[in-house]
Amino acid sequence: MAEFKREIGPISAAFMSLGGILGSAVPFIPAIVFSDGGPIGILAWLIGLVIMSLLGLIFAELGSTYPETGGVVRYLHFSHGAFASFFNAWGTFIGYFMAVISETVAIVEYLSFFFPQLYSNGSLTLLGETVTVLFLVSFFMIQYSGVKLVANVNDTMTWIKVVGIVAFIIITPILVFHPSNFTPPQNYGGIAPFGISGALIASSITVYAYAGFRQPIDYGEEMKNPGRDIPRAVIISIVLSFLIFTGLSVVFLGALDWNAIGTKPFNWTYISTLSAPIPQEFSGKLYMLGVYFFIIAVIASISSTLIYFGSAARVLYANAKNGYMPKTFLRLNNKGVPYIALIVSLVFGVTYMIAFPQFLSEAGIFSVASVVSYAPAAVSLAVLREIDGNRERPFRIRYARILSAIAFAAGGLMIYWASYPTTLYTIGSVLAGIPIYLYYEVRYGRFVLMQVKRGAWYVGWLLSILLISVLGSFGGMDLIPYPFDLITVFLISLLFFYVGYLSGIKLKI
Repeated sequence: MAEFKREIGPISAAFMSLGGILGSAVPFIPAIVFSDGGPIGILAWLIGLVIMSLLGLIFAELGSTYPETGGVVRYLHFSHGAFASFFNAWGTFIGYFMAVISETVAIVEYLSFFFPQLYSNGSLTLLGETVTVLFLVSFFMIQYSGVKLVANVNDTMTWIKVVGIVAFIIITPILVFHPSNFTPPQNYGGIAPFGISGALIASSITVYAYAGFRQPIDYGEEMKNPGRDIPRAVIISIVLSFLIFTGLSVVFLGALDWNAIGTKPFNWTYISTLSAPIPQEFSGKLYMLGVYFFIIAVIASISSTLIYFGSAARVLYANAKNGYMPKTFLRLNNKGVPYIALIVSLVFGVTYMIAFPQFLSEAGIFSVASVVSYAPAAVSLAVLREIDGNRERPFRIRYARILSAIAFAAGGLMIYWASYPTTLYTIGSVLAGIPIYLYYEVRYGRFVLMQVKRGAWYVGWLLSILLISVLGSFGGMDLIPYPFDLITVFLISLLFFYVGYLSGIKLKI
């Protein structure tokens, strides 16, 4: 029987994180934070850093303690059983294949900078969708060829994009910088044209940039020394991402020429309509600077797509290992790749690409799905410290229960900040997985009721956030006004953290 091959070393582990993080977020998110928040949108990177660092530390401990392929969906299986685990796995899978298609769509949208027939009226054309499918098939073939090839390709591309991006951040302000963009006149809304809520909404989209920190965890059984390399890769990648993306945002806003992008000054929302926001802000003598960044952006997106493609397949593998997906997903080819799960990921990716042929809509769903699947790990850590406390932990965080509760509640806020109806689309997609779980429970005659009881807190938490999203001030009916909606989300999340903790330690089978 084919087995996973331990071929990923420390550099490749760190570059898998960076490869996932420095993807299509590079050409889009540094601009989108200003579309959502205006100049104060720069704070979104700091807000995102704090919240994602908390979650990153939790995953650093879990990943190094329980190094398994698709490990991100195994932790809830250990702490809360089948239902919570499946629910988490389904959300993770949605996030990963949305990442695959959003990254690939981003490549094609950027190509429309030179080939405008690929993109029209804010979304891909039929030709653009066809090119996207061809890219997806190409990524599938590389993944099918084995993790060693994927790691080697990603290592090379990550070196290129890190050096290329850092050079861009250093050189661009020397050539062009408009300080007035950071301090617009009050009659244009000032530095916070959408209020502080604009920065909070912008912080939710930064998840798209930070979320790649979790990639090495999905390849846990394929690492030479996961106990050492996973924590290092997670922590280093989050810190570097904050520095790189904050730098890119400062450079973008400083170089922004409103005439070059075809709109009036300080028309912030217009930025989100651009197919290639950073290259499009350069014209005349600076045109080649835009071309240079275009090349780096495409390389970044290709590298990230490769990593997420493999992660999506490995999540399906892990769920089949848990007994809640067809056993055929456990099949490996002679390169140690779960190829059936890879094929299914390709099919899902193409389907959702046709339904959402625009980067920004896909990125929003990905960001929410990521936090939906990330935050419950905080509950798992608290429970596993209690029920599996004697296990050796190569990396151990202090004040775990307190930090876990804060991280979980902060995750609830990140979901809420994404705004309605994005919350509805994503949480609805996650809830749609419940019939699949029930089918496998009934089919194999397993004890459904107790499993559902152990994971009911997870569903209750998401439904509560969705209800507040409908009633709140972030795209909802504003029946729960700002800031009381934020306080409500935070407190309810803390309540469900406690319920989830009790469910894990008391409702054991």
